[in-house]
Amino acid sequence: MVLRQSCFLLPVVLFVIGCGRTTGTFTVPPSDDGRSLAVIQQISESLPNEDYKLGPGDIIEIKVYGIKDLQATVRIPESGSFDFPLVGSVRAAGVSAPQVEKQIAKVLNERYVNEANVTVFVKEFNSYRISVVGAVSKPGTVVLKKGTCTLVDALAEAGGLTDTAGREVYVTTADASGKRQTTQVDLNPLLEGGDLSLNLSLRPGDSIYVPSSGYVFITGYVKTPGAYPLRKDMTALQAVGTAGDFIDTASHRVRVIRRTSPTQVQVEKIDLADVSAGKRPDLLLLKSDVVEAEPSYWKVPVYGTFNFIKSVFGVGTSLR
Repeated sequence: MVLRQSCFLLPVVLFVIGCGRTTGTFTVPPSDDGRSLAVIQQISESLPNEDYKLGPGDIIEIKVYGIKDLQATVRIPESGSFDFPLVGSVRAAGVSAPQVEKQIAKVLNERYVNEANVTVFVKEFNSYRISVVGAVSKPGTVVLKKGTCTLVDALAEAGGLTDTAGREVYVTTADASGKRQTTQVDLNPLLEGGDLSLNLSLRPGDSIYVPSSGYVFITGYVKTPGAYPLRKDMTALQAVGTAGDFIDTASHRVRVIRRTSPTQVQVEKIDLADVSAGKRPDLLLLKSDVVEAEPSYWKVPVYGTFNFIKSVFGVGTSLR
């Protein structure tokens, strides 16, 4: 009796095995990251720069060549001025290291030596602090070391953007009177289009917030459904790869569900086999899109039958 059952079931098993798994792993095309750290650093380094303006908290080293007693390491106080031997009070806050050199050399030349050779070296940069939070590699307080500091400089010091960063950032600045205002800046024309008019100038105490681009929801016949961060230029094909690819009973098709208003949704069906083969363009996803992988109506019963056979008779052959 058992023999008869096995002989009857063998053709069914061979049929299922012969069908194979037609849903393969798609090749996810690489994303062109025009907002990488390398690009941000390149823009920052190409901008015109002025000498760094010293401020309270900066530490400088002062040396007068040939006069051993005229050397000092100074932390600039809140008052912005410090005392130096034979010179007296030296103004440091708001001026550059070369300007401090000139102040000291001028007094020494007038009173004590001829052609004093003075060097001032910035040992620690502490005064130009900007807060950068959100979707950056190193969120927190960054210390800038350029005389002319901008949004791009701050993003470079924060390690660049993460792949979940949105396209807008919010920059909060203060004018000379202390009045604060927040400006929204679109990063794409700035970093990818080179529109430096969007590269805002910054002052100590300003802040930058880089919000995340949000999430997409990947459901249906994929291995790991769930909510995933929306990466820059993420597509429907990449979304399926992010969720671990299709499961055995899936088709190549997905539905992308997009809410266009509080009461309306837009649904677009895509055959990802055609996308993978280059026969049709992929779909760029937006925040809160739902990507639903659809089942294959012939594979669902076939795989269901085979799994039943395995559970009852211990058939161990894989369909993959």
